[in-house]
Amino acid sequence: MSIEVYQVRGDIMELVFDPREEDLRVGESLCVREKDTNRGLIVQIMEFRTATYPSMTRELLKLALAGNEWAAEALKGQSELMANGGGFLSNNGLQPSEERNLKVAIAKIRRTLLPNGGWDQWDGWIPHRDVEVFPVPDDEMFQQCVELLGNPLELGYTLRGKPFRVEGRHTEKINIITGVKGSGKSHLAKVILVELIERGAPCIVFDINREYIQLPRHSVDPFTGKVLKRGIVHLKVGENLKMGLRQFGIQPFITLMTKYGLPEVSAVQLENRLYQLFAEADALERKRGRPYFLSLDHLIELSEQGQLVSNEVVNNAIRTRLQAIKNTGIFASHPNEAIDFRREYQKIRDGGALVIDLSDLSYLARFGFVQALLEIIREICDEEILLGTHRFPFVFFEEAHLYISRNTISAIVTRSRHIGLTCFFITNMIGGLDESVLRQADNLWLLNVPFEDDVRHIAKSALTDEQTLLSYVKRLKRHHALALGNVTKGYPIIFRVKPLKGINTAGETKYFFQPTVAIGDTATPRQQPNGDTAPPHQQPRSLFGEFFNSAQE
Repeated sequence: MSIEVYQVRGDIMELVFDPREEDLRVGESLCVREKDTNRGLIVQIMEFRTATYPSMTRELLKLALAGNEWAAEALKGQSELMANGGGFLSNNGLQPSEERNLKVAIAKIRRTLLPNGGWDQWDGWIPHRDVEVFPVPDDEMFQQCVELLGNPLELGYTLRGKPFRVEGRHTEKINIITGVKGSGKSHLAKVILVELIERGAPCIVFDINREYIQLPRHSVDPFTGKVLKRGIVHLKVGENLKMGLRQFGIQPFITLMTKYGLPEVSAVQLENRLYQLFAEADALERKRGRPYFLSLDHLIELSEQGQLVSNEVVNNAIRTRLQAIKNTGIFASHPNEAIDFRREYQKIRDGGALVIDLSDLSYLARFGFVQALLEIIREICDEEILLGTHRFPFVFFEEAHLYISRNTISAIVTRSRHIGLTCFFITNMIGGLDESVLRQADNLWLLNVPFEDDVRHIAKSALTDEQTLLSYVKRLKRHHALALGNVTKGYPIIFRVKPLKGINTAGETKYFFQPTVAIGDTATPRQQPNGDTAPPHQQPRSLFGEFFNSAQE
């Protein structure tokens, strides 16, 4: 049988179909087109229901009342008929009818199909009954919903296996990648990151859980300086990433001091004194003709001598915080130890990623350090605008709430459009996403979200309706995502995230128990002839299981 329209209620269309003939799936788009006018609707399946009608009710009651003997005879006759190539038996009280297997697809009307084949916003029009219903081909979906301008990022595959690509230009500005723990959000972020790197985009990743350090490294010819392979540059704060005080900046440093408990009145006095010291350093630099290095040791020495601020109590309060911050390893003690972040950025400016490893920093130290880097990133964007080169960075914030305040996140989101910055916020703390951030999101990348409260919170983004999100994201399988926003012209598209072949995407999760069988294999350990189990490295390996293990968060 063909797919038939049962009824339309508001923007919901109910379609009756035989699942043995039509392999329909949640999230799939269908075209409902009038045969005589070629006008129609584009609808998207949200859920399935079993068909219900009076004759079926009578049939089920007869089966229930007839007892096991009658049911056994009915099933026996049914099996014989099917074995002889027949169909389902008639509804005469002896055997089940064919209609029992029908299903109803609940679909939401998304677009109007124009006679020329184009799509437009739905204005409430519905077709008459004489229609043909068929799945929308992936190529037509891409033509209508995915605009490619020469910068394709291949992220995975459609529900029917076609490669799914989005335009790099449309990923710019504010992106939110979210889902429950283990749904694969970090893997999706890595896929996007790798695609951006291959397209020559400069990227910066704030990595708090060492999720990205296993990606391929950036390789440069030491003699010619030519980039041999685009990849990541791993910068671990406190080891190969230490900053001078002047490079760090006054405002981020004051923020860091207040995070360590310095009272506001004392912070104001310290800020005024730092402006004086920085001005003196600038004067010495011009006079000597070479850079002047200012370290925390200089400030500690001034405070011990009572020359930092006039009040001794304030002096002591500042000194204790300075010593605590020195112990974090953020700041360099001498010029040769300091790393110029701008110079590191130049290495990946034509394609690559700086992975900022924050894992060893204390909770308090992260805030000031990240704020300092954000100020440098803003200056980089300003320089790109001034030079007219417009090579703006893409910044990935993994669990940003752990090292950036809500006010700072709001400021980043508000200003990013004006300075060219693109942000990806990756988090499983869905309820922690501020509504102001959701409202300004250009793209949502949603993985499995099983809780209705979280789904309702995401719906505040206003990129689509709550009903759509409730229907899709609660049912997404692992490593499947819903793309919505500029990349899809506002049309919800479900895709399977591709694996990164040959790339270790596993995080640094450590385990006490080690598997004695291949991951994903439920069999017992293989027995040796003497009765012992084979050692772990000799166990059979499941390639399918390895993919999902390597792609886990």
